[in-house]
Amino acid sequence: MGNGYDTAKSNPTFKKIEVSSLMFSEYRCMEEKSIFTAWSHLNYFIYILEGKKKWRTLEHSYMAHANEVLFVKKGANVIHKFFDSDFCAMVIFIPDDYIKDFISQKPDIGSSLKTKIPSDSVIPLNLDRTLNTYFTSMVEYFFNQEKPSKYLMEIKFQELLVNILSLSSNPKIGSYFKQISQDVKPSIQNIMEANFIYNLSLDEFARLSHRSLSTFNRDFYNVYDTSPGKWLTKKRLLHAKTLLEHTQQKIYEVAFDCGFESPAHFTRVFKTEHGITPLKFQKAQLSV
Repeated sequence: MGNGYDTAKSNPTFKKIEVSSLMFSEYRCMEEKSIFTAWSHLNYFIYILEGKKKWRTLEHSYMAHANEVLFVKKGANVIHKFFDSDFCAMVIFIPDDYIKDFISQKPDIGSSLKTKIPSDSVIPLNLDRTLNTYFTSMVEYFFNQEKPSKYLMEIKFQELLVNILSLSSNPKIGSYFKQISQDVKPSIQNIMEANFIYNLSLDEFARLSHRSLSTFNRDFYNVYDTSPGKWLTKKRLLHAKTLLEHTQQKIYEVAFDCGFESPAHFTRVFKTEHGITPLKFQKAQLSV
């Protein structure tokens, strides 16, 4: 499973501008699979320049076309790629600490927008003419021979945040930013509940929660009173059981959608837990 930030940063063919802890990057999808999983330990805005893609989360699916923007929280998603056209986008990676500093300096921005903190990991943004013009102008910086000043880029990015948080049509992102600004560290519970269906390693879960592996294991035990490995197995099995009971997905699809390493691994673990293979369990449910 690829880390989007690491891929963008290390790929020399992608145009990049790094400012403070932000990274503005051109992104072209080179993944050959039509469905794959990707993750990032940083939040990001993605503005689609060409083509389309679908982000699938635990709760919903979000299709994004050219000239549309998504805000994607740190974590993992299943991505659907379409081969009828090339895919190109501008991605702006933004760490939690940057959001905290920004909100602490401008606490009144978006304060009048009251909405429930979104639980889903993707937030589609509504663009007005100002925001459309903003993203179009930002793309030009990638193709100028002379690099823009870092001071200018940071001012431009803060302009983006002010515009988005001031729009009454985008209350969810403001609520999420407020939550980040109030957390000392990312919530272990929020991270795990949103990402247990993805086949992330414990090192990757630790990085996602901004902790060392040893601190992650300790904090996890304090929250759940069990180890991450045992919790993930039980959580994934419970989700798999629900899918087998209520859908007609293939066994390999259920294994993928629940974060198991392979269909064989899923079948082995499921049979150990329930005394029956997932296929036989599913057939029994359909015959009821």
